[in-house]
Amino acid sequence: MSIYWQQWVRRWRLPEMRLLFLALWISALAVAAVGFFTDRVESAMERQASQVLGGDLVVSSARPLPDDYRQLAAQLGANMAEVISFRSMLSYGETTQLVQVKAVSSNYPLVGELQGAKDLTAGGVSLKGQLPASGQVWAEPRLFHSLQAPVNATVVLGNSQFALTTVVTKDPSQGVNFFQLAPQVIIPLADLPATGLLSPASRAEFSLLFTGSDRVIRALKAELETKLTPTERIRSLQEGAQNVQQALQRAGRFLGLAALLSVVLAGAAIVLTSASLVRHETRTVAVLKAFGLARRRILVDYLGNLWLLALIAGVLGAIVGFFLQALLAQWLVQVVAIELPAASWTSAWVSLVTALVMVTGFALPALLRLLDTSPMQILQGSSPTQKTLANLLILSILPAIFVLLWIQARELGLAAWVFFGLLAAIALFWWITKLVLNGLARLSTRPAWQWLALLRQSRRSLLLVVVFAMGLFTLLLLTALRTDLINRWQASVPTDAPNYFLINIQANDQAKLEQFLQQNQLQTNLYPMIRGRLVEINQQPVSPEDYPKAEAKRMLEREFNLSSFAAFPETNTLLAGKWFDAQTQGFSIEQGIGETLGFKLGDSLTFDIAGQRFTEKITSVREVRWDSMQPNFFVIAAPGLLLDKPYTLITSLHIPANKPELIPQMIRQFPSITAIDTSAVLGQVRSLVEQATLAVQGVFTFTLVTGLLVLWSALQAQKPERQRELAILKSLGASSKLLRQRIWLEFALLGGLAGALAGGLTILAANLLGYYMFDLAVSFNPWFMLLGALVGAVLVASAAWLNLRSLLGVAPMVLLKA
Repeated sequence: MSIYWQQWVRRWRLPEMRLLFLALWISALAVAAVGFFTDRVESAMERQASQVLGGDLVVSSARPLPDDYRQLAAQLGANMAEVISFRSMLSYGETTQLVQVKAVSSNYPLVGELQGAKDLTAGGVSLKGQLPASGQVWAEPRLFHSLQAPVNATVVLGNSQFALTTVVTKDPSQGVNFFQLAPQVIIPLADLPATGLLSPASRAEFSLLFTGSDRVIRALKAELETKLTPTERIRSLQEGAQNVQQALQRAGRFLGLAALLSVVLAGAAIVLTSASLVRHETRTVAVLKAFGLARRRILVDYLGNLWLLALIAGVLGAIVGFFLQALLAQWLVQVVAIELPAASWTSAWVSLVTALVMVTGFALPALLRLLDTSPMQILQGSSPTQKTLANLLILSILPAIFVLLWIQARELGLAAWVFFGLLAAIALFWWITKLVLNGLARLSTRPAWQWLALLRQSRRSLLLVVVFAMGLFTLLLLTALRTDLINRWQASVPTDAPNYFLINIQANDQAKLEQFLQQNQLQTNLYPMIRGRLVEINQQPVSPEDYPKAEAKRMLEREFNLSSFAAFPETNTLLAGKWFDAQTQGFSIEQGIGETLGFKLGDSLTFDIAGQRFTEKITSVREVRWDSMQPNFFVIAAPGLLLDKPYTLITSLHIPANKPELIPQMIRQFPSITAIDTSAVLGQVRSLVEQATLAVQGVFTFTLVTGLLVLWSALQAQKPERQRELAILKSLGASSKLLRQRIWLEFALLGGLAGALAGGLTILAANLLGYYMFDLAVSFNPWFMLLGALVGAVLVASAAWLNLRSLLGVAPMVLLKA
C-alpha cells in the first residue's frame, strides 16, 4: 500500500497531474453547481407556472366530475382542491352585473396565495390561509367600480345574499383563463347549493386541482387519462398556460445547451492534459515493462490513480458546487422575489459519474496507447500507428463524449444533435485550418512574408488552432444565443407591454373610443371580433365526433373568434401563402389549428355566423406568438369581408401605473366595454423572464471558466516541446526580447485564425439553433468574425505568454535537462 501511495504522491507532483485534477474538479464543480442551481430555479419556475395553472395537474369538465377521481387522488397521496366556475348575474340595489362566479373548496389555492385588501385604495396583502367565510364574497376591483359599491356592501347572487368584504388584487390561478368577459367573484363552495344557481342544465366548469410529488402526479395523470370521458380534459405543467410555458421552454433549452457545451470543453481539456501526462510517464512505463511487470498490473496501477483522482475531484466538486449554487441562489432571491425549493442531491451523483466517465473515456485511451507500445519503441520515441489512434478514438473517446452529453441533456435527441454537430464543427475547423496553414507556409517562402515561418510546424499549429477554435466557438455561440435570447425575452414582456384587454366594444362606440384613447395618449388598434362555428371543411360537414383528440373536439364544440383587417399582425410570422392585398380574399389561419383539425393552404372553410354560412379558401398560414399579450386570432378574413356580420371590437393597451383612473373613466363613458386586467399574468411572465435571465447568466459564467481551462490545457500539453524549442533558440543567441515577440506574434496569429473560424461558424450555428430551438429570428452578423479574431488573438496570446514566460529567464542547459 505504501508503494501505491508513494507512486500517487510522485505523480501528483507532476504539473499535468495537477492540471488533470483541476480539469476534473472544475468539470464536477460546473456540473454540480449548474445542476443544483438550474434544478432549483426550474423547480421554482415550474412552481410559479403551477400557480398560473392552479396546481400540478388540473382535470376539468362541463359536467360534475366523478368521486372516483377524488378517491384516486386520496389513495395516491395527492393534495386536492375543488373549483366550480360559471357566469351569473349579481345584483347590488338596482344595479346588476354579469360576473364569473368561482366557488372554491376550503384548501384553495393549492399553490401560491391570494392577495387582497379591505379598501379599494389600499395595496394587496397576503391572504394565505384565508378564504371567504360563509355568507361572504370576494371580488376583483373592477366589480366594485362597475357597481359603484363600497366594501362590505350587500349583494345578491341567486337566492342568497352575500357581504362584499374583500378586494382581490391577485388570484394565482386566474392567469389560466384571464381572458374572461366578466369580473370574478369568489364564494365558499359550501354556499353554492343555497344560491340555486346550478342545475343539471347549467353551463359551468367543474375542476379538480392536484399537487404532489413528481411520482404521485405522474401516476395520477396516467390513471386519470385512462378514465377521461370526451367532455373531460386534463392539463399539466407541460400543457399549461402558453404565456409562461414558452419562457420555461426557452430557458430550459439554453441551460441544457450551455451545460452540454461545458462538459464537452472540460472533456477536451482532460484529453489534452492526459496526453501530456502520459508523455511524462513514458520512460517510467518503459522501465517497468523492461523489468517484466505485467501490462495488466501497470494498467491497474495507473487507472487506480486516475479513478482516485476523479473520485476526489468529483466529491470536492459536488461540495463546492453545492455551496456555490447556494450563493447564487441567495443572490437570486435578493434580486427576484422568489422562493427556491431545496436542492436535490441527484446533481451530486451526476457530478461523480461525470468525473469517472471523463477520466475513463478521455484519459484511458492515452494510457492504453502507451501500454500497447513496446519498451524499445517508447525509449526510441516512436509514435503509435494512425490505426491505433483511430481505434482508440472510435472505441473510447467518442462514446464517452456521447454518454456525457446524454447524462447532461437527459434527452437522447438533443444529445445526438449536439454530438454530431460538434463532430461536424471539428472536421470543418480541421479542414479549413489545414488549407489556411498550407497557404501561409507557401507564402512564408517569399522575402516579405518570412515572419509567417512561425507557423511552418503545421501539425502543431493545426492542433492548437482546432482546439482554440472549438473553445472560442463554444463561448461565442453561447454569447450570441444568450444576448439574442435575453433580448427576445425582454422584448416579449417590455415595460410598456399591454396590461389591459378591452372587449365587447360596440361598433357604434368605435369613433368615440378612438377619440378618448387619443386624448389620453393611448396608442392601440381596434380589431373586429366575429363569433363563428366551423361547420364544413372542403364542403364536407365536420363534427367533434370526427376527431379522436380531445383538443380537436373542444375546438369544434365552441365558437371561434374570427377577425378581419388589412395590416399583418406584428407578433405573427407568415409561414406559407400570401397576406391579403386589395384583390385578395380568403382566410389566414394559425398553424396549430390547421395541424389539429387537418386543413391546410388551399382548403376551404365554412363558418356558421349568426345563422348564415360563410365560405372562403385558406390563402395563408401564420405562426402566432401567444405570449405577446396582443389580440391574436386563429382565423383572420380578408379586410372588410366579415364586417357585414354582427361584430364587436377588441384591443389591448398599456395603462400607465400613474393613471389608474383611466379605466373607471372609460367604463363610465362606455358602459358596454369590459376591461380585463392582465397585469397579474404579465407580472408572472416578467418574473419568469427575470429568473431565466439570471440562470442563463450564471450558467454562462461556468462555461466561460471551462473554456479558459481548455485553452490553458492545450498550452500546457505542448509546453515540453516549446521548452526544447526555446532552449535551442537561446543556444543560438536569440535574446529574451526576440523570444517574447515570437511568442506573442505566433499565438496572436493562431488565436486570430481560430477566432475568425469560430466567429464564422457561430453565425451559422447561432441562427440554426436560434431558429429551431429558441424561436429567434434569423440574423447574420458579420461582426462576429472580427470579434472572434480580436478576442482569439488577445486571449490566446495572453494565455501563452503567462504559460511560457517563466522559461525565458532559464539557462538553455537547464531547459534541455528538464
